[in-house]
Amino acid sequence: MRQETELSFTGRSYRVMLRRIGTWRPLGPASFILDADQFFDTAEEIALTEGSPRLLVGIGLPEFERQARILRRYFELTDTAGTETFSLRQGLPVPQTGGERLFAGFLQNRLMPFLADQAPVAAESSAIFGHSLAGLFVLRAFLRRDLPIAKYFAADPAVWWNRHRLMQELNETLAQFPDSPAIDTRRLTILAAGRRHPRAELPTTERNKLEAVRAGPNGIDFGTRLADAGHRYVATFLLPEETHGSMVRPALRRFFARPARHDENDRP
Repeated sequence: MRQETELSFTGRSYRVMLRRIGTWRPLGPASFILDADQFFDTAEEIALTEGSPRLLVGIGLPEFERQARILRRYFELTDTAGTETFSLRQGLPVPQTGGERLFAGFLQNRLMPFLADQAPVAAESSAIFGHSLAGLFVLRAFLRRDLPIAKYFAADPAVWWNRHRLMQELNETLAQFPDSPAIDTRRLTILAAGRRHPRAELPTTERNKLEAVRAGPNGIDFGTRLADAGHRYVATFLLPEETHGSMVRPALRRFFARPARHDENDRP
C-alpha cells in the first residue's frame, strides 16, 4: 500500500510518497521519483509490472492548485536566472527561481534521515529520476555529488536553463578535478526527446522566443562531455519518436528495466 506524509525543511513543506514494491526489505534499493505529483502513479504502475524489489520514494509538493505548484517547481529545481533567459508561460506571474540548493538540502538533511528512521535504504544500489527541470536538478546533483545515490537518470533535462549555465558548471568542474571522471563509479543515464512539440497554441513571437531559448546543447551533449573526459558509466539515448512530454512513460520503463539496456551506438 502507498503511504504518504508531509515533511518540512527550512519552513517549506514537501509531499513524500512511499510504496514497497515486491519483496522489498529494509536496506534494499530505493528509486526516487521527482515531480511525484505528476509521475508517481505512472512510476508505481511500471515498477509493479517490472516487479524488482525496491522502495519507491516520490517527492512532490503540497500545493494542489496547478499554477501554484508550477511556480513553486520553478523555484525548487533551478538556480537563479533572469526572466530574459527563459520563456514565461501565458497567464503565469513571473516565477521566483534559485531554490535548488534548498531542495538538495531537503533531500540530504530531511528526507534521507527520515528514511533512515522509517525505511532504511541502500544508497549504493539506489537511483533517482527527474524529467525536464527535475532532470536538470538530477544532472546538477550528480555534478556536485549532492546525494548519497549511485544511479542518476535524467529524462530530457532542461540543460538550456539560464543560458546553459550547467554546461559552464560542468566545464569548470572538469577543469578543477580533471581526474575525477575516470575514478567515478556512479552511473548516469540521460535521455533526449527526438521530436519537438510545435506549441502551435502560442503566438509566433512567443514560440520563436521559446525555440531560441531552448536551442543549443542538450542532455546528450552533457553526457558526451563527461564521457570524453573519461567517465566510464555515462549512457545517452535519443528517443527519436518521442516529444518532451510523451517520453516520460518510455523513460520510466527504461529507468525500472533490468538489466540496464545499452544500444549499440550509445555511450559508453
